[in-house]
Amino acid sequence: MKLRVLLLSTVLLFFFSKVEAKRYNPYGTDWAVGFHLGGTSFFGDLRAESGGLNATPFSKYFYQDMQMMGGINLEKWFGPYVGLLGNIQYGYIQGTKETSSAWFEAWLFEYNLNITSNLTNIILGIDRRRHWMAYTSLGIGMSNSRSWKYSTTTGKLIGTNGFGVPKTEGGPFIPMTETIGNIAFGAKFYIGGNLSINLEGSMHVINSDKLDATPNDNSSYFAGIEGYNYYNIGLQYHFGFNGYHITNRYKHKARYNGGRSGYVRINSRKTGRKNRKIFKKGRKRFKFTRR
Repeated sequence: MKLRVLLLSTVLLFFFSKVEAKRYNPYGTDWAVGFHLGGTSFFGDLRAESGGLNATPFSKYFYQDMQMMGGINLEKWFGPYVGLLGNIQYGYIQGTKETSSAWFEAWLFEYNLNITSNLTNIILGIDRRRHWMAYTSLGIGMSNSRSWKYSTTTGKLIGTNGFGVPKTEGGPFIPMTETIGNIAFGAKFYIGGNLSINLEGSMHVINSDKLDATPNDNSSYFAGIEGYNYYNIGLQYHFGFNGYHITNRYKHKARYNGGRSGYVRINSRKTGRKNRKIFKKGRKRFKFTRR
């Protein structure tokens, strides 16, 4: 039932975005490319303490095992509400559990495709002169990872994962390849006609219980969920006319007003002010005479 509701909501968002894209042409032509850099926090078997808050920046355990990650992305908006985001990222993940006398480190390469929604336009209405936006994204992708597990008492290697059999004799070992799902929330701030800075937090759930090289004996599905949180700051360059808000070149213009006939009028507010001045107190500026 929940899956049907999610699919129906996605279809409706795409439908309305397509309609709005026809009325607001700049939305349908907006592309952006960027990069991001931040820190990762592991959640799984070898986590310092139980509890979801320990994998967020509000806990000291987050900084204990925080590792670096970065990546690049390509974004395309199809309307004022919905867009697509392709993302590639690479980095390191680490986790420690003193009660198990073990810690691990892993490198992970991920590529995913996301549906992005402009929450600001959905909740507050469309306004291209707005210089910020809140957004969320939901995506799925693939990940390649390789993990090393060590003893905290002896420092010796006690386990590995992602070291599969080479495809050819003498070839490199095959890393663990699994599907991965992610959800993100963020805010974007425009600092010029073509540049924007975004702050984002995302959760990535990997379809494996072996990312930390420690399988969980618990039969519960949720007990075996592993992955990482990623908190980052990014920079994007927007090509052409910015679809989210009117850039500095157009900041003196009002919003485009499109009628049913497709007629578009620019500077409606400016035109209205002129008309009020012209016809103020019933006096007209122009006089017509017969020839």
